Amino acid sequence: MKKTLFSIVIIVVVVYISIHLYTKSKLDTIREKVNENYPEITKIESVNSIGHWGEWFSEYTFIVEIDEKKYRIWTFEDGKITGKELIR
Repeated sequence: MKKTLFSIVIIVVVVYISIHLYTKSKLDTIREKVNENYPEITKIESVNSIGHWGEWFSEYTFIVEIDEKKYRIWTFEDGKITGKELIR
């Protein structure tokens, strides 16, 4: 009984850590692509994924700084901006 419970806990922890590392890696890759495509971005404050598991296309939203102004931008996996909104 204890071995089974321990095995289940270990499997859950490994799956959780794997999903976390995959998500972090994916967001870092998108961050790098946006930096490569748009050198005028001086600072990336946050990156978030829009959507859910299993969706065909992933969309991302960023809070960035361009010329000392904050913008929210949207992009797909290619790192090209599909929309931009001035925040302040």
